[in-house]
Amino acid sequence: MGSKVRRTNSFPAVDGTKKANPLFEILGECRLVHHFLEKKSDRSLWLVIKLLDGILRGFSQVVFANNTISGIFVIIGLAVADIWVCAAGLLAATLATVTASVFNQPWSSISNGLVTYNGVLVGTVTASICPPIVAATHGPTYLSWCLIGFGGVMSTLVTSGMANLCKGVSLPPMTVPFNLIDLLMFICLPSSLTHLATFATADNATTLELAASINDTLPVNSTVSLDWIMVLRGSLLSMGQVYAAESVVCSIIMYIGITFFSPMLSIALFSGSLLASVCALGLAENYAAIYSGLWGYNSALTAGAIAVTFYVPTMLSAFNAAMAVVFTAAAQRAFGLVLAPAGLPILTIPFVVTSSMFLAVTSGTGRERLVKAPDGSPPEYQRRRFTRSASAIQIEACDV
Repeated sequence: MGSKVRRTNSFPAVDGTKKANPLFEILGECRLVHHFLEKKSDRSLWLVIKLLDGILRGFSQVVFANNTISGIFVIIGLAVADIWVCAAGLLAATLATVTASVFNQPWSSISNGLVTYNGVLVGTVTASICPPIVAATHGPTYLSWCLIGFGGVMSTLVTSGMANLCKGVSLPPMTVPFNLIDLLMFICLPSSLTHLATFATADNATTLELAASINDTLPVNSTVSLDWIMVLRGSLLSMGQVYAAESVVCSIIMYIGITFFSPMLSIALFSGSLLASVCALGLAENYAAIYSGLWGYNSALTAGAIAVTFYVPTMLSAFNAAMAVVFTAAAQRAFGLVLAPAGLPILTIPFVVTSSMFLAVTSGTGRERLVKAPDGSPPEYQRRRFTRSASAIQIEACDV
């Protein structure tokens, strides 16, 4: 979900880098922070600050944004939605980052949050949908904290292993580690502790609605009529639901933060969730899960990954992403029917399966073609660099 695959021969490099305005250094990849910390020693308190920067970037890397300020906004949004979910995410992310440092993972992966984002999801999602977290004491119990911390440590090791395995197929690990860890948690824990619907209350709507999203036969607002305003609201809520947090304010804050990295990415994420929510009208047997954003978050990730992150933004990448979003919505329905009898959530499995296939799609030469993004730069920069190289691409097309 946050990592990018470096490709060569995607398109010619563009020379002539201009000195950036300091104001714009906080936008995009927030290079102002990177450049400042690069000059500091790793054998002092500055190492803690550097790790903290990696943690913050890890929160935004969940949705492909590599920006310290974006991460801060995501954390604020989570705190507004549910302080315990936010705390769980911080715990898991911190332990994931420290584990990566202990195991001497590549510093570029640590500093950019690529070893952290799966830990973030392990913390927030587990705290949101595992009943011991939300029941009894109105906050995580001691054992629940230990479970989340263990998941955070494991996320780094599984992410490292998956990254090495995925190199052979030139695909990023995305959220495979998170899905594996959380599914194992829910399967191995006693059923009385992990049944999603049993502990649902009015104050914990996300838990009950998550159960509804994987099994539309559950009696959750089954008589609700179609309301297009609520569909739009659900599309907005999908941003928070990526982290298993349901709050309009939370989602708006997150979108503001992501825009610091890339307005184009924000548009792609919302467009993906909106298209999926519309598709879900023909797939879901009730509208409650659509209105709560549960039908949009997987597709939002799919659109963000394919339209503007791993491909250079073009008309063809947008079309490819739109097809992938429709496929993701269908996959979500299918995986829900498979996992529902076991009482398991779908997590981000539809996103992982769909993105893995559609990121393998290729096209011929031409101005509007599928071009793998060579690095983690913001989509706007990738598009601008691709456009500037149009003359070289046209020559290449004429030679074919």
